[in-house]
Amino acid sequence: MSTEGEAVDLIDVVRRAREGLAPPQDVFDAFIRARVYCERPDEPGFLTVPASAAGATTPGEGPRSSLLDLMDAEDRRDAAKADRLIPVFSSLDQFALFAGEGPWFSTTGADVLDLLPPGLDVWLDPAADHAVRLASAAIGDTEPVLHISYRNGGSTTA
Repeated sequence: MSTEGEAVDLIDVVRRAREGLAPPQDVFDAFIRARVYCERPDEPGFLTVPASAAGATTPGEGPRSSLLDLMDAEDRRDAAKADRLIPVFSSLDQFALFAGEGPWFSTTGADVLDLLPPGLDVWLDPAADHAVRLASAAIGDTEPVLHISYRNGGSTTA
């Protein structure tokens, strides 16, 4: 499958899940398989945005990359208290809508979740009408759980 096809598949699954036509597990499965894009910081780590921006953002008017702060390895231990999101994009077009032009990197959704500091959530395509917050949490030796929150305030657990 092409990268463009993976992005379309991921977006389609998110939209179907929002309409109740697909379970959250389908979103998770599509996300871990998909090629995703993130803004590339100068130092290793993830760029983040305050979680409060997710509720206040309308499609096409997301926070710009200048509002992003670097979440580096030292910050990871405090990430649970940070209440921040990592913007992740299904395509370079979605990246440009949110961050404009700039350096980026790509990886799989599975790699993002594997590298995700504890307490941080993924904000998929924040400038799009299909934007979704993916919260990945593991407590102790329990199996990781993916929570999906949609803009309408609904929440589902997989």
